[in-house]
Amino acid sequence: MIDDRTSREKAADDVISERPTRRRAQVHTVTSVMTLQIPLDPLSWDLRDVRTWLRHLAARHDITVDLRLFHMNGRGMCLMNLQGFEYRVPVKGHILYEDFWRRVAFYRSFRRCKTVKAKK
Repeated sequence: MIDDRTSREKAADDVISERPTRRRAQVHTVTSVMTLQIPLDPLSWDLRDVRTWLRHLAARHDITVDLRLFHMNGRGMCLMNLQGFEYRVPVKGHILYEDFWRRVAFYRSFRRCKTVKAKK
């Protein structure tokens, strides 16, 4: 596998690995969204965004994903529970499920903070 990340991204990964879990997840979410160039809100993802995210996770966690089984947008992803992800990716479907819902939770907290700041 060719590592085409910049030295800045590599350094960010090194820093992220030393942070507490929640903070690491938030930083990873933001940096991967910027790197992947997909919307921050998973509900607004189209089919291409879902596939970009899947390819990213497949490469990052060494997962084999059949993209034909994920022919849906972000709202369709929200309708799936853990069993839906595990049906489509039996070995490591829980990783996709956890990452997706981490992104949804991050966006909701981001939106909430943005709304509170706007009201002041």
